[in-house]
Amino acid sequence: MKKKPWDDQTAIDDICHGTQDGATYLFNKYGGRLLNFFEKQFEQLSHEDAKDILQNTFIRFINSVRDDKYQQKASVYTYLSKIGIHECLRFLEKMSPQTVSINDNDDDEYFEQILSPVNLERELCYRLCVAKALKNFENEVKNASDCLQVLTLKGEGWSIEETAKKIGRKPGATREFLSQCRKKLEPYMQPCLDDCDKL
Repeated sequence: MKKKPWDDQTAIDDICHGTQDGATYLFNKYGGRLLNFFEKQFEQLSHEDAKDILQNTFIRFINSVRDDKYQQKASVYTYLSKIGIHECLRFLEKMSPQTVSINDNDDDEYFEQILSPVNLERELCYRLCVAKALKNFENEVKNASDCLQVLTLKGEGWSIEETAKKIGRKPGATREFLSQCRKKLEPYMQPCLDDCDKL
């Protein structure tokens, strides 16, 4: 009987049956792409570090599939990427544990939600998501650069008066502009908050 051509599903089935051909197929298909992703997103990693992490990623993936933990709601590459990000973060955390904190005097609820203390994994998830969201925002929204300027100043702790002077507007107009910018940006940012808060 002729064997069915390889695809992601037949590879998963093969891994479930305890053989290695499926894992080899997926490694050949996605390994190079994942390695490039690790090295691009985590500049602290050496090439050898990234290769070790890639190997650990596939070991964890294979174990997850065999333990019936793999949920096919996401593509194989997405699932591998998630495992890989965890492995990169675990590696970097051992090298240099770090967290993100905010200025305790910043009582702006919007920015507290975004910049509150988070673990390294959530920080990376947010950073990657926000980079894409901001690119879309800049491409699709008029005066996006002006909006990002005032939002950034507010995020850095500038007062309305200081921001108004910086951008050449009156405080009242600056406060209104800031409010409008938040409303414009929120639909782009909220999916990042929703997804990364689940980590």
